[in-house]
Amino acid sequence: MSPALHRTDDCYTITDFEIGKRLFTTHMALQLVEASPEGRESADLTQLDSLITAYDFEEAIAALVKAGLDVPRAELVCDETYQDILYKIIGRSRLGDTHLKESFPKLMAALPLLGSPTGGVDLMVDNLTQGVQNGFITSPQDAEADIWMYTCRLWEDAQNRGVGAPKVVETRISNIPPKFRVTIQYRGVEAFGEGRNKKVARHIAAKGACGKLNIRLG
Repeated sequence: MSPALHRTDDCYTITDFEIGKRLFTTHMALQLVEASPEGRESADLTQLDSLITAYDFEEAIAALVKAGLDVPRAELVCDETYQDILYKIIGRSRLGDTHLKESFPKLMAALPLLGSPTGGVDLMVDNLTQGVQNGFITSPQDAEADIWMYTCRLWEDAQNRGVGAPKVVETRISNIPPKFRVTIQYRGVEAFGEGRNKKVARHIAAKGACGKLNIRLG
């Protein structure tokens, strides 16, 4: 998610990403609260992760470009996702020079809203529930919240042993809804994972490989 190491001249920084992620999450939470008849006491806030997962980030970036806002780079680099780059755009706009800061409110206003025909997510509880049942919206369970750690652990094992990095094969298996399969081969074992983006699929595959090789996190 951070700018590629070989792109030292990239207009986005890790700080842009982190700030943008927090601002976007707050932006989504405020919309959810405002749409709830119970206001900030609404239990629907537990659906926030699901709403962000289902948000159309590619459409959101297209909306910013169409609005003529300052988007210095909208194309993906390396393993970026449209979610990553939207966070970077938001963070750079908020932390940038005077011109960028003045355009920040316009940028946030141009983002597709929750419940809008494009880019948004239907806020009706029944539809959210149906989305979960259909596998379209997935909120991470407690046991899966730190699944990214398995990818780090697997690559750490390769580095400690002085062997080549795990071999990764990525395949898109569905466009609507988006779904990817990632296969990891390492030390004679093979494991695969499937998810809405390549990163999630890779983390699931890494967890499978760690399990087969008895590589523990702790």
